[in-house]
Amino acid sequence: MGSARFLIRSLKRSTPHKGSAAVSSLLFAAAALGTIGLSGDAHATWKPEYANAPPEVQQWYRNAQLTEAAQKRFGFKSCCAHSDVVKTTFRVDKANNGDEWYWFDNGHWSQIPSDIIHWGESAPDGQPTLFAVGNLPTCFFPGQGGL
Repeated sequence: MGSARFLIRSLKRSTPHKGSAAVSSLLFAAAALGTIGLSGDAHATWKPEYANAPPEVQQWYRNAQLTEAAQKRFGFKSCCAHSDVVKTTFRVDKANNGDEWYWFDNGHWSQIPSDIIHWGESAPDGQPTLFAVGNLPTCFFPGQGGL
């Protein structure tokens, strides 16, 4: 962080128009870049249960992507990079000529949005697998053969 302060002090001393909008913008940009550049490297880490998984399972999680509709809604593509796998219970309601999947969320059943469901695909273990950001589902892979 010290070098960012030095960069800002140097920019303040070397700019003739300290009060101008251009100088302010330049100082803000330098401070932002200094903070980002000096905050340390961010490293993604696997939770222990996934870190010990076989390489092909880890690769499946790395490659898992949101459906096209969900990508448009959320603005990102990777299930695993932006969401966590939710350990929960699932149920299926077949009342409407199609499967409606639900997950047990904080004491009640919540419907899994149909635009995040990867029909015909499943996780490597064949179990239903839900990714979520907080309590917002982002990716869902139904289990092989349902529940």
